[in-house]
Amino acid sequence: MPIITRAAIAITLAMAPGVSALGQSITFEHGPCLGECPVYRFEATAAESGIFEGRRFTTVLGKHRFSITPGEWSAFQGALAPYRPRGMEDITTGHPRCRRMATDHASVAVTWTDQDRTDRLVFNFGCKGPENAAIARVLSAAPDLLAVGKLIEDRRLEDGAWDRHQPTGR
Repeated sequence: MPIITRAAIAITLAMAPGVSALGQSITFEHGPCLGECPVYRFEATAAESGIFEGRRFTTVLGKHRFSITPGEWSAFQGALAPYRPRGMEDITTGHPRCRRMATDHASVAVTWTDQDRTDRLVFNFGCKGPENAAIARVLSAAPDLLAVGKLIEDRRLEDGAWDRHQPTGR
């Protein structure tokens, strides 16, 4: 392949949406549940920036930019890394790790993009069982490792559920 063609491909990949200047991004999407679960999406990059979009039942709605320190990126990426599949993994109804399913829970989709590949994990919090306890905890807590935690909701319950905090005025 001619050197000019290789350079053009490299520039195109570097400028593609979802790929940071440092070549790494993670997109985190929290879907709806039966009730008032926050629905949001954010993309975080190794280039110390991100964009949050609150869709429903979040503290803020719409798109908001946020900064990421190298330490925050390292903690966020590191927490999710053990659950990164090679390719696609969909831990929902029908998956061997989802033998017991509570139907009204939210799901999370995490997409890792770097210069080598794109991988995606979908996990439904209704997939109950001890084999899913750790992944449910990590996915529930991951947004709080970045500045987006405060944009989502101010009080999270265990296993991915949410409670809308209402000031009591006391």
